[in-house]
Amino acid sequence: MHELLERLGRGDVRLIEMCQQANQAWREFLTELNGADTGTLSARLGFFQPTIEQIFESKTLGQTMMAWRPFAVLYDTQNGWGPNKERALQLADAFARSNCSQEARDEARSCVISYELEQSRTPSGASHRR
Repeated sequence: MHELLERLGRGDVRLIEMCQQANQAWREFLTELNGADTGTLSARLGFFQPTIEQIFESKTLGQTMMAWRPFAVLYDTQNGWGPNKERALQLADAFARSNCSQEARDEARSCVISYELEQSRTPSGASHRR
């Protein structure tokens, strides 16, 4: 995340193109694996990480964006998760089980917190908020 913020601050406009390219790659990845079980998704994530790192031309930025881009693809700021919520929960589990770098798995954990996906895992749908 630090590299992303630094590059944005410097006005690196290539980041927009990189994000668009990563979004397309993630859409294709998620479409290809639509209906796959969590184990299969998890296994494929590790093989997909170098693609994302290449798109962002940086191992560190690629590891960060490896986690954030797919959740951003599935989430709509106006309508929330909509029909993608189960897919997002599956993706969160798959990242946790994957052989992605520790950095990518840590970022995925941050995504779960940021997108409030933990609340969806509470028994009988109870919320953590009071």
